[in-house]
Amino acid sequence: MKKLLLVAFSIAITSSLSRSQSPIIQTVIDETNVDSLIFFVEELSGEVQTIIGGSPYTIVSRHKNQPSNDKAADYIKQKLESYGLQAYDQWFSGSGRNVYAVQTGTDFPNQKYIICAHYDDMPSGPTAPGADDNASGTAAVLEAARILSQYLAKYTIIYALWDEEEQGLVGAYYYAQQASSAGDSILGVINMDMIAWDSNSDYIADVHTRPIGSSIYLKDKIIETNNLYSLGLNIDVKNPGSTYSDHAAFWNYNFGAILLIEDGTDFNNYYHTTNDKVQYFNQLYYLMMSKVSIGTFAALAEVTNNVPVELVSFKAFLLKDGIKLEWSTASELNNNGFEIERSLNTWADFVPIGFVEGNGTTTEITNYSYTDPMDFTGVQSIQYRLKQIDLDGSFSYSNIVNVDVNIPNEFVLNQNYPNPFNPTTKISYSIASDAFVSLKVFDFLGKKVTALVNETKLAGTHEIAFDASNLPSGTYFYTLRAGDFISTKKMILIK
Repeated sequence: MKKLLLVAFSIAITSSLSRSQSPIIQTVIDETNVDSLIFFVEELSGEVQTIIGGSPYTIVSRHKNQPSNDKAADYIKQKLESYGLQAYDQWFSGSGRNVYAVQTGTDFPNQKYIICAHYDDMPSGPTAPGADDNASGTAAVLEAARILSQYLAKYTIIYALWDEEEQGLVGAYYYAQQASSAGDSILGVINMDMIAWDSNSDYIADVHTRPIGSSIYLKDKIIETNNLYSLGLNIDVKNPGSTYSDHAAFWNYNFGAILLIEDGTDFNNYYHTTNDKVQYFNQLYYLMMSKVSIGTFAALAEVTNNVPVELVSFKAFLLKDGIKLEWSTASELNNNGFEIERSLNTWADFVPIGFVEGNGTTTEITNYSYTDPMDFTGVQSIQYRLKQIDLDGSFSYSNIVNVDVNIPNEFVLNQNYPNPFNPTTKISYSIASDAFVSLKVFDFLGKKVTALVNETKLAGTHEIAFDASNLPSGTYFYTLRAGDFISTKKMILIK
């Protein structure tokens, strides 16, 4: 009889856990991608070159005294804006600069959850990769923005990256003090600092908490997410937690906060050295840490998949006398329309230039277009974004599309970037006049893998992404044919 009762009780608990899982949170967790995370870290730590403000740049150090730290802030802001978020600079000194973005909640816009990390690093010299400390946490915040910006959330989300943590949590203290003075309703803060080092693969993660505000609840929530979605971390709770990272600034003003960090007894051997590099990451552990943070945060903010307007494409085409924008929606709910915004050369200071009416509520695919007549004199690049406005006045931004209006004077096929790559890379080319363009990819034996372009293109510089997810590692070639111009280059896929 006791055995039968035990079985019944076990079934009841399993059923209860199953019912409490959220398909949306599971989807968010599944969308957290290690390749995306690692690439963000590689860009932030100078492993690969990135594009900031339309120009190539390598972030060699993120120490407060190095000029590339401010470039890192530009990169972060640009990345947040590319997800359609409204991003802000918060200057707290001549060099100190927090960067954050806001995703307004649908039901409780004045109540906020913050997911954060510090982006500055050590040492102070001209070379300081700071991959684990703390490009790892910064990249996880950017990954959260990449994923959650595609959802609605009942509570307002703040994606925050702090500066001058290494000098005493300066940026986070400034934000927390300003928030306290303004009477902000911050319901909870998840801070990530050094989340990619696990030398013995025991998957131990430290969570620091204290009985301040909602901190204990946040600790319980991250443990619940880890267990409920079988993420595999061994969470070690530190209560009272340490105060050596940005969460402590919020404790100081009685806001609930927790710190997620790698095991303190298995600490990064390259901490605060020039060898703090991505090559020493335990990538599986890093993915687990990111998933538990982002999944917990999505549950706290109560994300939903009730997206009023599902934008499925947004493209810009260079014409002889202007720019043509085309976009499509898969469905719309109470869509008043789209305000078209433009920025010249700067990736900032967007101004409205037109409006296209929406279709209210529909489940049909809808195509839109807008032509911007432009005088290209003195213009190198143009950026566009859509401000989708609901009938009640609420709005959200699309991704930004960039148009390079410099007409090249020769035909050029550029080397793909990054190279080697895994699993995606970008190929750019320039054509000096309108031409039929063929861009094909071949394997090492000369067998065609795919045709990336096979159409007439206008004069200018073009770029296309190549996704090799379904291909094995190896050497591949890509060939551009445009009129009489033929060029071939080699690229390497490493998985």
